[in-house]
Amino acid sequence: MKFEDGGNVISLYLDQINWMNIGLNFAVAFVLAMCIGLFVPLTAIGRWFTGLFGVKNDTYTGNMKYRLLSTLIVTMIYFAIISPSLTILNYLILHNMTIEECLMSWALSVPVLLLVGFVSSLISDIGAYKIAHSVDKSF
Repeated sequence: MKFEDGGNVISLYLDQINWMNIGLNFAVAFVLAMCIGLFVPLTAIGRWFTGLFGVKNDTYTGNMKYRLLSTLIVTMIYFAIISPSLTILNYLILHNMTIEECLMSWALSVPVLLLVGFVSSLISDIGAYKIAHSVDKSF
């Protein structure tokens, strides 16, 4: 679709993007994700959460119920830490969003985060956890 001045819709949207804010948000989210991965006992939390549902959780490999439930709780942990942190960053520090935009962004990111978490986990986990299980039989 072209406009009268010769521009197109894509360039109109790309001109409105603040790449510095995207880069800063990515950097903060990356650091937070690395800290969560290093310092939060996600495997223990995943086993505890799946145990609440009576799911056999002695091994992750080949156990779809365990994979889905543990992915759900781990995704929610990442979401509960990263999303509010970025909302605070964007609203209080960068001043590039209103409170309504922050809340709407936060609410819209829940389904996307869960979808990305599940899909990436289900795609990459099969090979990764077979390798991990061959190294540590309790995994």
